[in-house]
Amino acid sequence: MDLLQVFRSAISSEAGVNPGNIGLNTNFADLGIDPLTFISILEVIQRRTGVEFPASLFRDCKTLSELHKTLGLGADVNGLSTILPVTAGRCPECEPLVGRFAAETGVDEFWAKVYPAQKQLVLAYIVEAFARLGSSLDSEPPETPLSRPSGILVKHSRLVNTLFDILTDGGLVERCNDDQVVRTSKPVDPTPSAVLYRTLIQSHPLHAKTHCLLNITGPHLAECLTGAADPIKLLFGRNTSRELLEEFYTNAPMAVAASKHLSALFRRVFSNAIEGNECVEILEVGAGFGGTTKFVLDMLVDAGIPFKYTFTDVSPSFFKAAKNRYTNLPTPAGSIEYEVLDIEKTPPEKLLGRFHAVLSTNCIHATKDLTVSSTNARKLLRVGGFFALIEFTTRLYWLDLVFGLLDGWWLFKDGRKHCIADESFWKASLEAAGFSHVLWSETIVGGKPPNPQVIVACTE
Repeated sequence: MDLLQVFRSAISSEAGVNPGNIGLNTNFADLGIDPLTFISILEVIQRRTGVEFPASLFRDCKTLSELHKTLGLGADVNGLSTILPVTAGRCPECEPLVGRFAAETGVDEFWAKVYPAQKQLVLAYIVEAFARLGSSLDSEPPETPLSRPSGILVKHSRLVNTLFDILTDGGLVERCNDDQVVRTSKPVDPTPSAVLYRTLIQSHPLHAKTHCLLNITGPHLAECLTGAADPIKLLFGRNTSRELLEEFYTNAPMAVAASKHLSALFRRVFSNAIEGNECVEILEVGAGFGGTTKFVLDMLVDAGIPFKYTFTDVSPSFFKAAKNRYTNLPTPAGSIEYEVLDIEKTPPEKLLGRFHAVLSTNCIHATKDLTVSSTNARKLLRVGGFFALIEFTTRLYWLDLVFGLLDGWWLFKDGRKHCIADESFWKASLEAAGFSHVLWSETIVGGKPPNPQVIVACTE
């Protein structure tokens, strides 16, 4: 029995305090607990454990940390109930694996060989879209001020600014100030986007499905900007499009490399659960197509780690496919349950303070405020638990031409300049949410940090 967790749960229920706010070193006085409440807490603990503790216990112990020292709960504290030292120590152990996973998936060659051609295709889609909207870059001489293409929906204003940023990075335009963009002397590549697309698919088949996804919206960028075409219907209206979305989240080389990295970290952190036969509780936020879910569950089963896995999403529409996929989990080694969860809202009481780890892949960035969402994720954790995220931290322009057409890409109201935030913004947001020891990989893969990154935020 995790006695420390019993104390924490009793304090939470009797004092009306969120479990996520009861840290190892949180002073009980700061929680507003009076002597009568302490008596109620001890009565609850006696009912749950059969052990009668003296009334003087809370007089002598002011924090959970002091409780475990006084009562000799060291074994529990060094087990799954306090994972911070283990997690913080295991992250560096996984660093050598980052390069290996990148090589296995082909990600190590992305920036040098794939990205330049991908960027060229993105530029072609933008140039062609602007031309169809009456703003041909090819016909404008150098130093000519460029106006925004006409007929664009107001909701796409920020996307258009981003498109000009991409053109600036491509050397086709330059900004004189925040409002003025002028044409440069660099000529427009005359190669049609359709030709560039076919060449990209043939030259880099490993990333073909990702570029097929880009090709769903890229050729229709102008029409999407004006409302003549609906990006939601393009992306979700046909089975082939939905399959490409699922393929991106589950089998794209970058996604696979990150999921392998995360699974390797979980294996190292929770390996001590095997000897103690302790059940690891994990919750996944925004599990969606279950791309990362598969890697984590396969690892837990392979390693023989007992687990309870909670698969959540803001919509139950993903549950049917997931239930069909995970019907044959070995029992009693592992179990999986399904819950609707909106991480932008306070989680339901039954999930608070319950999990050793919360994970999320390419989900939290789509929320309005990273700190608010991360705070809600922290509320799900036990003392010593950790929050692991897989998130893009370096912008890839093709994402703007696909997901940038959807309203959710632009919901952020937390000071971000773009939906994709770098590691420093994530660190600040997670620390503001009450996490400590925010870690990510420092390994350089193909000249750049891993993208997406595995970011780990620990509780005390």
